[in-house]
Amino acid sequence: MPSKTSTLVIVSAMLFSAAGGRAQEGKKDAKAVEIAENMMKAMGGQNAWNAAHFVRYDFKVSAGGKTVANRSHLWDKHGGRYRLEQKNKAGEPEVVLFNTATKQGSVFVKGKKIDGDEADAALKSAYGTYINDMYWLSMPWKWMDVGVHLKYAGTEKGSEVVQLSFDKVGLTPGDQYKAYVSPTSHLMTHWEYTLQSGNKGSWDWQYVDAGGGVKLASDHTSADGKSINMGPVQVLSTVADEYFTDPSRTLQTLK
Repeated sequence: MPSKTSTLVIVSAMLFSAAGGRAQEGKKDAKAVEIAENMMKAMGGQNAWNAAHFVRYDFKVSAGGKTVANRSHLWDKHGGRYRLEQKNKAGEPEVVLFNTATKQGSVFVKGKKIDGDEADAALKSAYGTYINDMYWLSMPWKWMDVGVHLKYAGTEKGSEVVQLSFDKVGLTPGDQYKAYVSPTSHLMTHWEYTLQSGNKGSWDWQYVDAGGGVKLASDHTSADGKSINMGPVQVLSTVADEYFTDPSRTLQTLK
């Protein structure tokens, strides 16, 4: 769900289906499934996405002419290792190295490891950031997940419209989405949501060829003038282990 701050945090209702209890398979009508399958084919196909090993991207939010969030990510999609680089609430450089399955890891502020409650809070926050930011990167890949309901809603604005709702999955299962899919590119080019909190949003999506035959989101623009830039979106086949162990490394140098 969106936070009360301007960082535009939206915690996915469907990125991790195990997060919200036992989920049902999800009701998906035939036309919505056809659109979802064509969309994923246009993005490279499920096999290509499954084969993607390392994913590198940023999450830079601009609002009112100011940068209100700026962080860098590296995900070992096969092994669960994760690196998050950002500034903490005090404006200090922070690196969090953790595992997405265990949610355990290490936190470094200004190059020094921190421990105790401060580290625990930073790890919990980093996991939520991973869920949020990865969703903005790869939401169209999640439609066929367990617990996701898909309903075809006809045509609107020259697009095929699919409604998404959720069955006891994720952190905000009361969210309701409308996805607008181009009948020519078969990509989701527009997304509208009404969250269980009552907050609403409307965003245009753009994509980039990330590598490995996979398309991922590159830029988002909201109806009220905000933007989210995903930076150098890349699917990589190899990454040095040190990026997941050494806080002195920087993702800005990763090619």
